[in-house]
Amino acid sequence: MHAFPMLLAVPCLLTCARLQAQKGSLFTGAEPLDTCGVELPLTYAAKDAERIAQAARFLEDVELVYLTFDRKASAATYRRVYVLVEGSKDGAPIVYLESADDHLKMGGKRTAEFPKYNARTQRFYEADRFDARMEAHPELMEVVREE
Repeated sequence: MHAFPMLLAVPCLLTCARLQAQKGSLFTGAEPLDTCGVELPLTYAAKDAERIAQAARFLEDVELVYLTFDRKASAATYRRVYVLVEGSKDGAPIVYLESADDHLKMGGKRTAEFPKYNARTQRFYEADRFDARMEAHPELMEVVREE
């Protein structure tokens, strides 16, 4: 009689493990960074447009770290960005990135970036929390470098 609940728990454990593997750490040793990740799937697919715009609006005034992991080199590079949302002529939201330097300067030319986000190799992190985690885990600096 006690075996029945255990049989039900096994499929649940396998499903949970699969979900964690899909959303898990970007590379071995990146676990400390997982707590400062933000959900911003910049796919630019029409079906995701409203979800992306909502996430971007929530993060508009937050400095982010955009990290890319190169599996072949086992190295990651990152840069500081801000996400912005503007309306197009037809009212549809346009979501883009801007470098932190461009975002913080007064006036002048700015560059809008529309990266091809890949969930397998890229992540967004909240910059303040990312910096704190990097400082607390100096071993990450062996893999992670600023561009």
